[in-house]
Amino acid sequence: QIRVRVIEGRQLPGNNIKPVVKVHICGQTHRTRIKRGNNPYFDEIFFYNVHMTPLELLDETVSIRVRKNGACPKGCCMHIALSGHFTTMFRSFPVSCLSVSLGHAVMRKWLLLSDPEDTNSGAKGYMKVSMFVLGTGDEPPV
Repeated sequence: QIRVRVIEGRQLPGNNIKPVVKVHICGQTHRTRIKRGNNPYFDEIFFYNVHMTPLELLDETVSIRVRKNGACPKGCCMHIALSGHFTTMFRSFPVSCLSVSLGHAVMRKWLLLSDPEDTNSGAKGYMKVSMFVLGTGDEPPV
C-alpha cells in the first residue's frame, strides 16, 4: 500500500484561486477537496492499494498535480516534476525515491512546483506532503 498525505500549499500564483490537488499512482487518481487561496491547507490522506512485486513498484511514478478549479483550455498546464497565468502545476518522481529512503517514507517535505512546459519560469509555489510505502505486516510511521 502507498499512502500519500497532502498537507498544504504555499505561494501558489494567481488571484482568488481555488486550488485542487490530484495525486496519481499506479493507474489510480485521488483528488483533494477544493480550497481557497494561495496558501491552502488540505490535510487529506489517500490510500493506493497495489498488487505488484517490489521490483515492479520501483518502476512506477508518483505524480502530484495542483490546478486552479474551473475550466482549463487545452495546453495550459503547469507541472511539479516528484512537477503569469496559473492553471496547473505538477510534480512527478519515481516510487523508488520512497523505497530507498529511511523507513520507505518521505515525511512532511516541501515539493517545488514548476511548469514542465516552461522550464525557465522558476518556482510556481510549494506543496507539503508525506508519502510512504507499506508492505505486508509493516506498521505506518507515526
